[in-house]
Amino acid sequence: MAITVLKHNVPWGPFTRAQIEDGLARGDFTVKYLAHASGLKEWLPLGEVLDYVEQGEGPRMPSLPPVPGPRELPPIPLSPTSHPPILPAPISHTLQQPAPPPPPPLPVSSPVEKPEIKPENKPVTKPEVQLTPASFFQRGFAFLIDCAILFVPIALLYLLGALTIWIPSFWNHASIQARTEDWDWLWLNTRRLFWLVLVGFGWLYVAGLESSRSQATVGKRWMGIKVTDAHGERMSFLRATGRYAVKYLSALPCFLGFIMVLFSSRGLALHDRLADTRVVRG
Repeated sequence: MAITVLKHNVPWGPFTRAQIEDGLARGDFTVKYLAHASGLKEWLPLGEVLDYVEQGEGPRMPSLPPVPGPRELPPIPLSPTSHPPILPAPISHTLQQPAPPPPPPLPVSSPVEKPEIKPENKPVTKPEVQLTPASFFQRGFAFLIDCAILFVPIALLYLLGALTIWIPSFWNHASIQARTEDWDWLWLNTRRLFWLVLVGFGWLYVAGLESSRSQATVGKRWMGIKVTDAHGERMSFLRATGRYAVKYLSALPCFLGFIMVLFSSRGLALHDRLADTRVVRG
């Protein structure tokens, strides 16, 4: 049989007898709380309602009787470890509560000006410009011209040194051992000069001219091409230095990094891809 408990003049329930006993054990309510069950015409203390329920179910009433006026009830003792009771929602349709008063009107104030939101200064990325790449043959001829500028003087020096060894040995009839030592000394110094030009002077020649206003070495300028970054602008000396350094990777093995220009729609060699540079028609 369903039991409705009146707690703080608000009907709660309905509960079963097992739920009521569980609530009494937890201290959610006491036997002095008013309650109602089917067949009762008025609200009775919860203890009497439990005795009534034990006797059997009476005739059902169409609705709950009117809620009696408020009365003083003893407070519910709560243990230190007890938790707030979890009860069903009150039966709001049986209790008419006065509507809360309307909130007071807000004072009319001048509109607050919103601070102007400035757009964030996001870094502007430059789009890649459509550049006309230089052909493989233009780059090849420019490379040969630059190599001639750097290494032809070394060949001339080697030839001059050979003449200084051959002519005196021919007139003075120098021994074979003496001529062999002179040739070894000439070959050793020529190789040292070659590496000095390749690594030192060649780096200053290529990186310095490609990062200058002309953006091209003598050979590239002769062929009408120049070196730029991905946006068509002049690259820095540091990037030109890195580009010259990775050219050694393009030369290994068998200049395959240079041959990649033939298979690229933008005419990029291996060192162009690594340094993010372009060789275009100037």
